[in-house]
Formats: sequence, C-alpha cells, structure tokens
Amino acid sequence: MRHVKTNSQIVGIATAVPKNEFKNINYQFLEKKKLENLIKLTGIYSKRIANSKTCTSDLAINAGDKLLSNLKWKKSDIEFIILITQTADYLTPATSGIIQNRLGLRNDIFAIDINLGCSGFPYGIFLANSFLDNYNFKKGLLFIGDVCSRLCNIKDNTTWPIFGDACSAVAFEKGEKQKIFFDFFSDGSKYNDIIVPTHSFAGRNELNSNQLGEINNDNKRNEFNMHLNGANIYSFAISKVPERIKNLIEYSKINKQKIKYCFLHQANRLINETIKKKINLKNTKILSSLDNFGNTSSASITMTITKHFAEKKISGISILCGFGVGISLSTMILNFKRCYVSSLSEI
Repeated sequence: MRHVKTNSQIVGIATAVPKNEFKNINYQFLEKKKLENLIKLTGIYSKRIANSKTCTSDLAINAGDKLLSNLKWKKSDIEFIILITQTADYLTPATSGIIQNRLGLRNDIFAIDINLGCSGFPYGIFLANSFLDNYNFKKGLLFIGDVCSRLCNIKDNTTWPIFGDACSAVAFEKGEKQKIFFDFFSDGSKYNDIIVPTHSFAGRNELNSNQLGEINNDNKRNEFNMHLNGANIYSFAISKVPERIKNLIEYSKINKQKIKYCFLHQANRLINETIKKKINLKNTKILSSLDNFGNTSSASITMTITKHFAEKKISGISILCGFGVGISLSTMILNFKRCYVSSLSEI
C-alpha cells in the first residue's frame, strides 16, 4: 500500500469499439440450455468483435482523434503516449510509434508499449502521473485496449463468449494537487492460468507453419489461442481482490461513505457480484459494462466509465481495480475532478 501527492489530472476519456456486434444467444457451439446458463452466469449478452482488418491501433487512433477534438487540444502539445495492450499490431515494432505517426503527433515524443492486460489501467495512471510530476511533461495520452477476439478459438466456449474488443484514450495534464492511494500485486507462479503460449525467442515454444492453419478452424487449443483456467481465476478474484480493496480503503483512512464509485475489471457477473458483496460498499455505485460489451480486458474500466458517463463529466472519489492475467492485481483510489467522457465511437 502506498500513496503519493500528484498534480496530474485525468481530464478526458474516449473509447472506441468495432461496429460488429456479436450476440451470445447466437453462439453455435453450445446447446441452447447450456448457452442460456452461460449467458446468465457471465452476464454477457453481446460484445463487439473486430473484423480481420481492424487492429488495436485503429481503435486507438479513432478514440484519440475524438478525445483531442472534444478537449480542443493541439496535437503539438502532446509530449508522451503510453500504450497498454496485449494485442500489439506487430511483434515488432512497438505500436505506440504507429499511433504517434497516424495521429500526426510530434516526433520528439516519449512513446512506449507496455504488455499488461486486465490490471493495466491503474498502472497506466500511475505512470502518466509520474511523467507529469517528475519529468516536466505538461500533457500526455494513455491508450489502453485489446482485440482479444483474435486470441480466442470460436469453438472454445470458455473464452469466445466472454471477450470483446475495445480501446480507450485517456488524457492527462497538470491540475490541482491531490493524494492518490494505490496497491499493486503480482503472482507470477500462476502465469499459465491465462496464457497464449505462442512461440518465444527464449525457445520455450517453437513456431511452425502448421500451427497457423489451426486458428479458429477446429477445437484444438493450439498455441495461438488463449488458454483460461477459469476455476483458478475465480478463486484468485473472489479472495484476493476484496481483501486488497478493503485493505487499501483502510490504509487511505477515507470514510467509505465518501467513495462515490467503484469500477472493477469486467471479468464476469459471478466474479464481480461476489466481489461486490465482500467489499460491502453500500453507498458506492459499482457500475458494469458486461451486458453489452463483455470482458474487454485492459479497456474494461474505461469502457464502463464511457458507458455510464458518455457526454458528461465524472467527478468524485473512486476505486479502480483491475485483476487477471499475470496473475496481476492493481487497485487505486483517486478523485475524478471534472473529467469529460466522450460518447462511444464505432469503427
């Protein structure tokens, strides 16, 4: 548990999703009764799926353009961009450089990719705040999102009905000083509970051409598909997440009645409802975006904010908690102050 005083403020959020909507009731690889139970259990009725030509950078550019336009920011004023994603456009080069070029941003810019998933948003806020507080940057953008549908075999009913695609752009600039509280947790011993075990240059898995033809064509969980140990993730989420949230609230000494919002990573309805009961924040709004967008990985918190505050300003003390792949967990308590949320973009 830590806290820090920061002059950094989140002043805007914009989120982009693919136009293509997939309704889970039309999923063809489960019999109707089991499918209905799955939808009820997960709370996911539909989600957005990127087409074969849409990459993470396409969603990022769309969200970034809209955000800059709504804030009336000059592109020449952007001094850093951070991209948090697990679905970069290429193995190399970094996608943040592609975003810099396509958005028409200056060349003397700090641009970096970070490979994080469900826990990524608090990490991104922490890093953006550090840039503004310690390195004399004035304005910057955090991009966060994934096209996780690319990693899911359509015949795998443990992943395909769950994950949707989205990417958000988040604007930071210097503002009023505030104290933020944060907590980070990693357990790499459980790294293979959520994993895409594709080839690695360390030689752990050898890439061969036969694997390429297996993607989405059969029910074999090959190295290009996400492997998900649902039981282990459920156990981790309902035990560690409530514990860390409650500990951070206690550490902050903030009156629980003053906490206006709680934004959890959108894992599934069962996990999130269990966490909600355990943290017992009766006066706090715990909002969701699962029903229409599914689990959007690193973008799920910003997706939820966009769903509920589009074309409005969000203000108030809030808990942000991301958890999942890694295994990783991050929690932050901060005070949103007049952060403008753009309407949802579709491409």
